[in-house]
Amino acid sequence: MPVTSIDKKLTLQVVIWSLLAGLVFSGIQMVVDYRDAQKNFDQSVNTQLERSVTTAALALYNYDQRSLTAGLDSLLTHPGVVAAQVSEVNTDFMIRQGSVSDSQDLLEFTTQLYVPQQYRTNSTESPSVIGEVTLLADKSQVNAGFERRAIIVLLADLGRTLALIVVLLIVLRLRLTGPVRRLTRRLIDADVHSPTQLNLEVEESLAGTELDDLTSKMRDLLSAMQLQMERRQAAEQKAKQLNEQLEEKVHARTRELHESNTNLQASLDQLQKMQALLLQAQRMASLGHLAAGVAHEINNPVAVVYSNIATLSEYLSELISLAEEYQHAEDKINDNELRSTLEKMRDAIDLAFVKDDGPELISASKHSLERVRNIISELRTFADSDSLEREKVSLNDLLREAARTVDACQRDDIRLITLVEESLEVDVVPSQVRLILGKIIENACEAMPAGGNIEIASELEDNYINLVIKDSGCGMDSGQLEKAINPFYSNKAVGEGTGLGLTVAYNLMLNQGGELSMASEEGHGTMVVLKFPRDNVLF
Repeated sequence: MPVTSIDKKLTLQVVIWSLLAGLVFSGIQMVVDYRDAQKNFDQSVNTQLERSVTTAALALYNYDQRSLTAGLDSLLTHPGVVAAQVSEVNTDFMIRQGSVSDSQDLLEFTTQLYVPQQYRTNSTESPSVIGEVTLLADKSQVNAGFERRAIIVLLADLGRTLALIVVLLIVLRLRLTGPVRRLTRRLIDADVHSPTQLNLEVEESLAGTELDDLTSKMRDLLSAMQLQMERRQAAEQKAKQLNEQLEEKVHARTRELHESNTNLQASLDQLQKMQALLLQAQRMASLGHLAAGVAHEINNPVAVVYSNIATLSEYLSELISLAEEYQHAEDKINDNELRSTLEKMRDAIDLAFVKDDGPELISASKHSLERVRNIISELRTFADSDSLEREKVSLNDLLREAARTVDACQRDDIRLITLVEESLEVDVVPSQVRLILGKIIENACEAMPAGGNIEIASELEDNYINLVIKDSGCGMDSGQLEKAINPFYSNKAVGEGTGLGLTVAYNLMLNQGGELSMASEEGHGTMVVLKFPRDNVLF
């Protein structure tokens, strides 16, 4: 907002109010003068009319037109009177001197004429009116002198008012606005950080006035402001310290909450993981009991069938040999009818096809029975293995033994890279761990039909030792990875796999008190992590 100096404001106020006061007083004076002039004019006209009443009444009574004309002419000599007339009542007799126009603003003065004293018959009765005298005055001529006097008075008052204004402004500037302006400048230039050092002494011209009281009150306010500023600075400093302490406490509490949240999240993750492992273990345990029962029930009939197939194979070989001997002896049979019957029987059973197809059927049956016996053997691994003894064995030895059992691992296009400490030993069931490693290495080889690398490394944790097996094969998508350890799930063609490899490996790792986890990405291989408890790890 723009700042206007006190000089300008006071000058403007003095000029405006002085002019207004002068104009008001001049207006009042002119109104009074106008009324006095009007009153004096009325009195002078009435006085002149009264003087001419007797003469005009006598002349009218005698119809002396010369006297009436002379009297009216004398009335016209009065300033402002433009016309005069005498008229008789009850008749049309009238004498008029002077002229008027419609544009003139006229004042009318009228007085009645009575019967002269010498012509009255009864002096006690009221005289009768015989006529009247009328004077017409031009209002503009009457007021002409007054307007000139009013202009002169207005100009004189205006000059006096302007002189007064100049004097007032000089006095105000010297005695009021000047000292106030200098005091204000000292206030503006004061240091806000140390207001009590400001000199607020009033100049001598205003000493003992309300301004002195004002400056005294202002000094008190500045002292109070100085004290308040000091208290506020102290409070701000204290608040800053408290705020810093509070921020430190908040940061510390936030760190504690973050650590607590992290621990809770880790505990929750571990609990969820343990719950998943427990559910998987329960599922595997239930499946193990079922599989063990089924394997036991199927094993005996399969053994009988396998034994009978071997015997049947021997019988078939002997029968084929016997049929061949009979065929060689046919030429020595003299009975044509018998020989014809034997030929028809041989053609009916297609002995040559039986000789070729029979051994193949027996071999295929044996192979199928071998697959059934393998499945039964793998299913029996789900049974409780607490009766199996644990041994302290080297992980490297188990790896080498398992790799030798996998035929695919002997391919030239597959490289087995092992980075496991030689001194590392675990307390496990060796046969089961060899089976676990064999199943995983076999799956890795089958996932690399064009060859690749299988990397095996050990990794120590607080509670576990990890054995990481990673291949560079085709990998699996998320859907396949979720179902990888499910029983009888396989990506191979029908008849090429049982779908129990990873299921058996997972179950046997639980038997060791460990874990099996997998990670895979389609086109980027698969990684299997075997976690053995540290309690079973020996150095």
